[in-house]
Amino acid sequence: MLLFGALVLASCQKPEDGLGVDVLDPADALGTNVTDTTGIVAWSVVPEPVRTSGLSRNVLGTYLDPDFGLVTAGIATQLRLEANNAGAGSTPSNLVCDSLVLSLAYDATTFGYGTTDPQGFRVFRLSESLSVDSPYTTDRVPGIELQDLVAAGRPTFTVAPYTRPFIDGDSLSPQLRIPLSLDLGRQLLDLWGSTTLANSEAFQAWFKGLLILPAEPAMSPFQQAALYINLLNADSKVRIYYRDVVAQDTATFDFTINSSCARYTVASFDAQRATQPGLPIALQDSTTVVPQLYVQALGGVRTELRFPHLLDHVASNNGAVAKAELVIPVSPDHSPLYQPPSVLFVFRRNADGEEVVLPDQILAASQIGGNYDATNHEYRFVITRWLQGVLNGEYPNTGLTVVPGSNGVTVNRAILNGPQHPALPMRLRLTFTTY
Repeated sequence: MLLFGALVLASCQKPEDGLGVDVLDPADALGTNVTDTTGIVAWSVVPEPVRTSGLSRNVLGTYLDPDFGLVTAGIATQLRLEANNAGAGSTPSNLVCDSLVLSLAYDATTFGYGTTDPQGFRVFRLSESLSVDSPYTTDRVPGIELQDLVAAGRPTFTVAPYTRPFIDGDSLSPQLRIPLSLDLGRQLLDLWGSTTLANSEAFQAWFKGLLILPAEPAMSPFQQAALYINLLNADSKVRIYYRDVVAQDTATFDFTINSSCARYTVASFDAQRATQPGLPIALQDSTTVVPQLYVQALGGVRTELRFPHLLDHVASNNGAVAKAELVIPVSPDHSPLYQPPSVLFVFRRNADGEEVVLPDQILAASQIGGNYDATNHEYRFVITRWLQGVLNGEYPNTGLTVVPGSNGVTVNRAILNGPQHPALPMRLRLTFTTY
């Protein structure tokens, strides 16, 4: 028993934590070499127009951003019949249009980007046909008939994205409701029971769709918003309310919007309207060294990065890349109205100059990062596979392009710290193995 007790005491003694530390180099304890001094050349540019057709939501409205300037967005969409042979058996001369309403349901996750100030809108009839199979971009403004279809006497509309309207006893999705001209309602009722309303294709040949635009550009900063509209919500539609004066009966009919409709967002940006000079200066000349860079969704602004001295690491014989991390700090003093994009993406260019995703995105999409860190005000990207591929000669050293996530369905923007920022610059943090 005495021998057993001695063995237990010996086995329970605390090991010496410092054992062997004196033979390790404290500066290289894990056999790695870390550097964040690789040179970065960066500038902001206006990108090519963004495709917005057939996406999950659309953008409508206008606001004036003091840093990014004027933002204006509108929606082009087709309409379809809720049922074939609309008005079959009716006598159009007995019908009276009581009202015609365009309803646009707000996106359920977020109403938009900006404030809930009232806005004015205009609605126009398309003069050209759209195709659900065609790609449409933000700069593709369709042809229209110049008559505004909005009912007279409605200069502005209340933006109430958290209020469910009760219509005919039904609780509907929060929505923007725009009364349309009774003259258009009369034109529709005159076709009741005709071959023009036999099916949606025949109807679209006669009525090609709608273009909805802000009535006037925003004039003051921090007012109004770009509203996020869900056209695939069943409450997004045009409804006609009418009555038969002979039968003393009332009825409704819906002209619907769904995935079989061509629908897309048009948008324009005017950085010269910004009250702060940063973005106009940055866009004026890409060779101008500026401390801050810019990204804005919906095709507003993107940032280009180049690493002219990246291949110097091959000659320096630093070893294999254990980790490559691109760190992009964000200006923390943005308005709460204009939150940064929840995620950024980085793309490389192939030998033909085409944008393609990084191998890190393909092989480890959950690990590449790019999500906004609101605590540290930064984005981080783990781009090890791409960078090692550049060093190995597998990919051309054509740099990276920084693009906002949800680029076709939001207008979120961010001011990024560039490589020349005096306090907290953008940096490429490289960890090389030395064993």
